Amino acid sequence: MRGEPRAVFAVLNRRPESAVRGELLAAAARRAIDGGGVRRIEDGPVGGTPILLGDEYCGELLDCPLPDDGPWPLAGVADVSLAQAAYRVERGEAPSFSSGLDSPPLPVARIGDYARSGPAHRMIGSPTAHARGAFRIHRPPITPAPTYPSLWAHDNRRERELVVEPDSEGRIADPSERGTERAARVQATATRAHYNSELRFNSQSLIVAMTERPAIGGRAWPSVILDDREHEYAFALWCNSTLGLLLHWWTSNKTQAGRGSTTVTAIPRIPALDVRALTPAQHEAARETFEALRGERFLPFDQIDEDRARAELDRRLLLGVLGLPPALCEDGGPMALLRRKLAAEPQIHGGKRTRVVFEGGGERAERRPPR
Repeated sequence: MRGEPRAVFAVLNRRPESAVRGELLAAAARRAIDGGGVRRIEDGPVGGTPILLGDEYCGELLDCPLPDDGPWPLAGVADVSLAQAAYRVERGEAPSFSSGLDSPPLPVARIGDYARSGPAHRMIGSPTAHARGAFRIHRPPITPAPTYPSLWAHDNRRERELVVEPDSEGRIADPSERGTERAARVQATATRAHYNSELRFNSQSLIVAMTERPAIGGRAWPSVILDDREHEYAFALWCNSTLGLLLHWWTSNKTQAGRGSTTVTAIPRIPALDVRALTPAQHEAARETFEALRGERFLPFDQIDEDRARAELDRRLLLGVLGLPPALCEDGGPMALLRRKLAAEPQIHGGKRTRVVFEGGGERAERRPPR
């Protein structure tokens, strides 16, 4: 019986300047592979096997299992120790880049194990007059209190806090009995938790947005319907934490710099906190934490290393809700290092040359120093 499919990934520090240098690097990588002992993603926080040209450190090799479907997670990763950290967290281990941290296991499961995705936007409707879905979408809403509110598209500046107001209103597209029944089926999927399917790491601040009242999802914010809606607070906290970003980044489509997109059908496969494993007291703590942080503004994910609100969310979630060791969140500890590593990933910052600065009730962009 054959084992799981695997591949050795080569991560170079920079693109070869010439074909000759490319051939030399390929030969160095081949020698390391043929010699055996290429480090595996399962080996923990030790990093990969160096690719050397003489004494010059040119990159790393890492042996990684290939998933049955979806993108290859290691593609697009610059720091292979981040890949090892994501692999550990996905399997319920604390995110540490050194040995010796004694921590209880993290309850992690696929989102689809306890929740389901709402309908794709094509089934919901569209802003055009010839909507094929159940609704004609009006953005912004045309009434003060819509019957069918929807969180449809992105507006980065209004999506800095955990709770986001619906930006659209649905009107039944087909007033016939059949059309009304179709609208009722879509409305039955209205919920408070909505997953960012078009995430831009270098401009957006939320992976999961919560609405005050249940709303229909949309093109950019498909709904996630949890089996127990009291679990939405812990779910939203996790997904917007550094560990939530780590696992979304790890499993998302990383083909475009600065982006980490997913699809309605792929959301159930994303690993996240297994909210079923939390006690009622932990869920109450999650709700209290959510309410305490709901007025905080979060920086875009490419600035996660300087985001005090995100660090506070991490601390309250990991220590106050999940009961993990305080050493995880101490100054200069594993979570601080993880945030620095994520902010340094080219696929997350996308070469962006500005940073967001909050001022009063608004924000502005300022030029940032070269990375």
